[in-house]
Amino acid sequence: MTSDIKPQHNDRAGLWMLLAVIIATAAVFLWTSTHYQHGDTSLDTRVDSQGHLHVLGVTLGVTTLREAETILQSKSDVALYIYPQEHPKAGMKLEAFFPSIADHTKVILLLAAGPDRLKKIESDATVPHLYPNGVARMNLAAADAIGINNATVQELTLIPNLAVSAETLKARFGEPDHIQHLQTDQDLYLYNRIGLQAFLSKDEPPTLHFSNPPADH
Repeated sequence: MTSDIKPQHNDRAGLWMLLAVIIATAAVFLWTSTHYQHGDTSLDTRVDSQGHLHVLGVTLGVTTLREAETILQSKSDVALYIYPQEHPKAGMKLEAFFPSIADHTKVILLLAAGPDRLKKIESDATVPHLYPNGVARMNLAAADAIGINNATVQELTLIPNLAVSAETLKARFGEPDHIQHLQTDQDLYLYNRIGLQAFLSKDEPPTLHFSNPPADH
C-alpha cells in the first residue's frame, strides 16, 4: 500500500509546483500590456484622457505615496538622494524604493517635491551616506517622513525580476519610437506615447522608466 500512495503524493506536489510557476510567470508580466486604451477599467499600461500614465495601478501625477503602497501591497523606503552633475538624474530627488513587490519586481517612485521642500528635507535629514558612484543618500527626519505620505508620484521605475529582451518589449509595447545605442551591448528603447524609456544591457538588470508622456503624444 505504501508504494501506491507515494506516487500520488509526488504527482500532487508536482502539480502544485507547476501551478506556482505558472502564477509567478503570469505575475511578472502584470507590468506590460499591448492594449493602450482610454478609460479607467484595468491595470494595463495606458494614458488616460487627461494625459496621465497608468502603470501597475499607479496614476502618475495623481496617486500619492500612501495610495501607491496600498496598490502595490508593500511598504516603501523613502530617502533623499543627491545625484552628482554627471549623473543622468543630477540634483536632489525624493524617492520611494520598493525592494520587492508581489512578483519580486523592484519599484522606485519619484515623489513630487519643490526646491524649497527638498532644501528643508535636506537640512533636517541625517548625515549623507555616500555610494561609490558619487550618489549620496540621506534618511528623512521623523516629521518629514510622516508628511511625505501625501506626496504625489511623478515617475515610476521598474526593475523586473526576469530578463527582458528587445523582443519582449516589442511584444508588449509595439515598435519603439527610437532606439539609442549607448555603447556595446547597451541600448535605450524610447516609447514616447507612453512615456517609457527602457534600458537593456547584457551586464546590468533591465530598467523600465515611466513618466507622463509629452502633451503632443
